[in-house]
Amino acid sequence: MNGKQLRYITAIAETGSIRGGAALLGKDASTMARTLKKMEQDFNVRLFRRTSEGLRTTPEGEAVLGIMEEIVRSCEVLSGGEALPANKALTDREMLPSSEALPGSEALPGREALPSREALPSREALPSREALPSREALPSSEALPSSEALPGSEALPSSEALPGTRAIPARPAGSNLTEQEIRYLLTIRDCGSISRAAAELYIAQPSLSQVLRQVEEEFGLMIFKRTSRGVEPTEAGRVLLDRLHAIRGLYRRLELTVEEFQDMKRGTITFGMPQNLGAYLLPMVLPAFSAQYPGIRVRFRENNSTELDRLLLADKTDFSIMHFQEENAALAYEAFFDDPFYLVIPGGMTGRFGFPEGRRLLDEDLQLLGNSPFIMVARGQKLRQVADQILETCGITPDIRFETKSMETAKRLTAAGLGVTFLPGSYLTLYSGMEGLACFQLDESLGASWQLVAAYPKKGGLSRSAREFLRVLGDCLADHRA
Repeated sequence: MNGKQLRYITAIAETGSIRGGAALLGKDASTMARTLKKMEQDFNVRLFRRTSEGLRTTPEGEAVLGIMEEIVRSCEVLSGGEALPANKALTDREMLPSSEALPGSEALPGREALPSREALPSREALPSREALPSREALPSSEALPSSEALPGSEALPSSEALPGTRAIPARPAGSNLTEQEIRYLLTIRDCGSISRAAAELYIAQPSLSQVLRQVEEEFGLMIFKRTSRGVEPTEAGRVLLDRLHAIRGLYRRLELTVEEFQDMKRGTITFGMPQNLGAYLLPMVLPAFSAQYPGIRVRFRENNSTELDRLLLADKTDFSIMHFQEENAALAYEAFFDDPFYLVIPGGMTGRFGFPEGRRLLDEDLQLLGNSPFIMVARGQKLRQVADQILETCGITPDIRFETKSMETAKRLTAAGLGVTFLPGSYLTLYSGMEGLACFQLDESLGASWQLVAAYPKKGGLSRSAREFLRVLGDCLADHRA
């Protein structure tokens, strides 16, 4: 889906017929009809209904048409609105390998460099405000002639052209830019590296580099420059990427709006969660959700909580399921339950400490641990943050004998008699049983619990399918804990 295709739909709505829209844009009616048919199939929603007076938008069409128009206008602004900053990187060829060089004011292979304002051969130049020969004329702010005419406000004044000596294309630059290509560019920006972005997108690096070159050629500017650490946006690239981020948000709004009319028969949700939590929750919720909504595609990303917040705020996931530790002002939270923490000790140490049975451990109970060795998960994990808070509350400076990234490893080392550890209740039997171990729940006064929550951006909210997934998850958790 791209801005040009959406312009076809808005033109049909504006004129009330496929032929009228085709005439308005100077396009073939069959092309317009195929685009409309494919979009309705992809959306699984009828956008227009036939009447004696022509095509009229359905309620579903009315709901999405305004968003489509916003996307079309935003795509046109990419080339015809406020000018992007001058892009010095266009003449700094050392920034990119020769194979990635972009056309600009420097000499192209086999051609002589032209002075800054002189006309390029053939159809390449846009000198001053003079008309170009034949169909390339762009007089003042009038619409483009012939089949490329753009109606009304879509004309591109020459004073608003993107910087550089490259000719303004017959169609607005960016009108063919797909939602996928926008996502690719924003991922490169977020990762700061083409190779890391390719890995995150699960595509080959050469393919991603080719997409970048094609977009840079369409806009006639260098979007990224190479650095010792990877790539970073040029000044013009930064402005362009900010605009693309806004367009990406509009596409997301369009998806969510369409989904409301699909009656949960089609759609996609993408969420994130820590790996250990995924091992606990996914086998519980995915079978139940897939059985109820087989047409909804579910994707999940496993990472630490800091990275999960970044993915959420970068619009790469719809929501995250995590244990709450510190509030992010940009996110909203919905709680499922409080997960209490336990002191886990080797079974042979039970008599040594004499912990009371049937009562939660208090500060004075933990003081009995004395100089016992501790086995802790690595710093940076939320489990470690809670464990550090418990020990600080009790005034205990622990003798940390071992650190591990895996709470299952901490549990098994404890079972081997090498020390004591803290674990949340939901993970006590996640990967293995409690053989060789004894566990004692800690009192809430020690801050010894964490809350399982769903987090999502305050701006935008949740789609219907995402809300339904969280409902199913809540039901599964209630049944599991009953």
